[in-house]
Amino acid sequence: MGKYQFHEIGASVYAWDMHDEGVETVLDNLKHMAHVNSVYLVALMHEERHPWPDGLAFPHNPVRREYVTEDSVAYWKADRGHYGRIAPAGPTNFLKGTDWLELLVKEAKKRGMKAGVEFSHTLIDSRRLNHELADVCQVDLFGKPLVRTHIGEHHRVPCMNHPDFLKYAKNLYAEVVTEYDVDYVLNCIMPYPAPASYLLTEYDAEHHPLRRAAETAVRAGCFCPACRAKAGEMGVDLEAIRDGLLDLVEDAKREPALEETNVSLVEFLMNHKAFEQWISFKCASVAAFHGKLHDVIKRLRPEVENRLNLYVTSHPEYAGFWGKALAPSFDEVRVCCYTEHLGIADAAEKKRRVLSSAARSFGPGMNRIGAIGVLPGATAESVKEGILTCGECGVSSIMLGHYDGAESELLKAVGRWV
Repeated sequence: MGKYQFHEIGASVYAWDMHDEGVETVLDNLKHMAHVNSVYLVALMHEERHPWPDGLAFPHNPVRREYVTEDSVAYWKADRGHYGRIAPAGPTNFLKGTDWLELLVKEAKKRGMKAGVEFSHTLIDSRRLNHELADVCQVDLFGKPLVRTHIGEHHRVPCMNHPDFLKYAKNLYAEVVTEYDVDYVLNCIMPYPAPASYLLTEYDAEHHPLRRAAETAVRAGCFCPACRAKAGEMGVDLEAIRDGLLDLVEDAKREPALEETNVSLVEFLMNHKAFEQWISFKCASVAAFHGKLHDVIKRLRPEVENRLNLYVTSHPEYAGFWGKALAPSFDEVRVCCYTEHLGIADAAEKKRRVLSSAARSFGPGMNRIGAIGVLPGATAESVKEGILTCGECGVSSIMLGHYDGAESELLKAVGRWV
């Protein structure tokens, strides 16, 4: 038995896991090897190669070596009558015809496990976003389509201030909590495309704030008609913010490092109020969107927990994730910091910093869930270290990602230390 007593040991499961290995095998492996008592289906997700992230082969799948997911398809039998203009698309390959969420929930409950559902990153496939649903998508500072780059492809992104997209998201939540006996919903929806600034080193982030801000202004925000309308409701002058950000972008082209100019971050913000206002509007928009989804859950089934998967761990406010504004809408926050597969000397310290940052951002009353990466490249020792770090940081639960790429030895390591 491990040193720390976690309330919940959870794990993500995919439809292809259940198809290829059988749901009974998957859940029994998780329960007996890792003492998992909570499983959730990643039920609507983006296109992605698995096993993630290192491009290796599945370690225990008896059918295939790898799998590239279909773009944003639903792995439950969505009822078109529950939706309006936008409804989820279903699988077109070997995964079609089965309600994978119903299957997972049924088998989990048999084993005394909690069961949940995750909405991951994108809720609509790129084909529709590029064509008939282009009007619900984000546009950048210059009025051009705003895109995210994933697996070498460019994808448009829906705007959470658009009423049709909000209605669609609310319908998704309403359907899964009323038609299925789920215990929680995990939200991993990407509000804005990640700017390149997320990839800057800590040194760059400190010494090049204009460069970072300019990338954020251009690549991580929206100026569509729906945003202009939302800004008007909030009393925000979005056009004035846009003008100020255009000036910022021009300034950034000439800006040297802060250490060469002695410009402080405070001075930078004072000189570019538009950037501060821009971040505040994005955070308010994201908080309002999640608040509406929270209200759907609590109105229909108050006992269902609403969880946030905080996948942005560096400057999350740039993506609109401001803990103080989001906290009222969530029961738990899953702090998605996978370090176990990285093989770096300070992996535990990085996880500790991220978990502590989330505690400060969301406040001491928020339950934090630590993410443990049972991923290709992880070792039993790094998994142990990750679990101990989570315990030291006072998290209430841990969740494993992801079963399809987890060597049995990694699952057993979890079982030894929880």
